[in-house]
Amino acid sequence: MITIPSRDLETTTRNLGLKIFDQSERRSSRFFSGLFWVRKFLELSFRYPKLKLELFRFVDVLPSLRSNREITEHFVLYLLSEDSGIPAWIRKTLRFYASLFPISVLFGGFVRFAVGRASGNFIAGRDLKTADANLKRIRAKGNVFTLDVLGEAALSEKEAVAYQKQYLELLRNIGRFSGSETTGYGRSPFVNVSVKCSSLYSQISSLAKEESISALKERLRPILRTAKENGYFANLDAEQSDYKDVLLTLAEEIFSEPDFADYPHFGVVIQTYLRESENDLKRILEYSKNRKTPITVRLVKGAYWEYEVIRARERGWEIPVYENKRETDANYERCGRLLMDSFPRVLSAFASHNVRSLAYLLSYAESKGLSKRDFEIQMLYGMADSYKIVFSSMGYRVREYTPLGLMLPGMAYLVRRLLENTSNQGFLQNLITGRTNFETLLSDPGGSNE
Repeated sequence: MITIPSRDLETTTRNLGLKIFDQSERRSSRFFSGLFWVRKFLELSFRYPKLKLELFRFVDVLPSLRSNREITEHFVLYLLSEDSGIPAWIRKTLRFYASLFPISVLFGGFVRFAVGRASGNFIAGRDLKTADANLKRIRAKGNVFTLDVLGEAALSEKEAVAYQKQYLELLRNIGRFSGSETTGYGRSPFVNVSVKCSSLYSQISSLAKEESISALKERLRPILRTAKENGYFANLDAEQSDYKDVLLTLAEEIFSEPDFADYPHFGVVIQTYLRESENDLKRILEYSKNRKTPITVRLVKGAYWEYEVIRARERGWEIPVYENKRETDANYERCGRLLMDSFPRVLSAFASHNVRSLAYLLSYAESKGLSKRDFEIQMLYGMADSYKIVFSSMGYRVREYTPLGLMLPGMAYLVRRLLENTSNQGFLQNLITGRTNFETLLSDPGGSNE
C-alpha cells in the first residue's frame, strides 16, 4: 500500500478545498435561494440548539394532526415549551396570541403551508410520475440519482408488503432513465434504488436475528432480482445501530446467493459516526475477497445521531456514536482511505456535503492514481446545489440522493437531514451566519494521517 506523507496530502487537500469553495461562491452567491423556511429553521437551530429536538418531536406527530387548530396546539406544546430553550417572554407572547381565535386556526394553516413548502425542496415528488420533471432536470445537469422511497419502519406485515410492492413498481417503471456509463472497472448504471429493510419486515430485531434475516431475504429477493434483470443498482440503506448487525449479515448472505453472487451492482452503507464503523468496514472488505464481483460501499456520516444518543442515555447504555463531530469527520477520512486502498474489489460512493471531507478523499484518490470516475460523490437532493455543479464541472460523477413520497410523512426524513447538517462545527453554520473561515473548515479533524 502506498504511504502518502500527511503534510503533502494536507497541502493538496487545502488547495483543492479552497478551489471548491471559490468556484462555489462564484456560481451561487445565494446559497439558500428558494429555501426561505429551511434557512429560518437553520438559523433558529444554531441560536436555540434544544429547539432541534423539539422540532423533530413536533414533525413526528404532524402527519396525524387533522385540523389547523390541532397543529397550533401541538406547535405550542412542543416548540414553545420550556425545553425548547426559547426565552420565556417570547414563549409567553407567542402562546398568548396562538390561543386567540382566529389566529389559532390561521396559524395552523400557516405551519402546514410552511412545512409543505420546505419539504418540497427536498422531496422530488410523491411517486415516479410526479417526480419525472425533477428527475429529468438531474439528468440534464449530467448527474445521476439514487431513489429513496420515504417511510419509516413498517408497523405491520400488511404495510411491509405494500412497501415491497412500491419498490417493485418503481424498478419496473423507471426504464426511461436507464442507461450506464463505462468506467475503468466496468459499467456504472444510471438507475440506483436505495432499499430500507425496516420497511420490508415489521418485526426486525437484533434479538431475533435469524428470523429477521430469513424474513427479509424473502422480501428482498424479488426486488434484487428485478434490479438485476434490468441492470439497475440496488443499495441496502443504513438505519439505527440496533439493526446494523442484522443488515450487514443479511447483505453478506443474500449477495452471496447463486442468483446474485456474480452481479456487480449491489451495495451497503457504512455510517462513520458509529464507533464500530471502521471494524464494520473491515468486515465488508474481508467479505469482498470471497465475492466474484465488486461490492459498493456508500460511506456516510449518519443521520440518526440525536436518536442514538438519547436512546442510549435513557437506557444506560454505552453511546454507540462519536459525540464529537471532529471524531466522526476523522473516522470518515480513515474509512475512505480503507475503501480506496481496496479498489477495485470494493467500489466507493462518498456521501457528504463537507468540503474538507471530500477534498481530502479526492486528494487521496489522486495520489493513488484513481480516475475521477472510479468512485462517486453523493449529495442530497435539494441541498448544496452549487457544490454539485463544481464537482460535476471538475469531472466527478455526482449522484443525488432523491426521496419520493408524501410531503408531510416525509418531513421526518427532512428533519433528520437538517439535524445531520446543523452541527455547530459544520460548514452550513459558517455560511448562514456569515462567519465563513475556509481555512478553519479545511483543517485536519484528526491530526496527522500518517
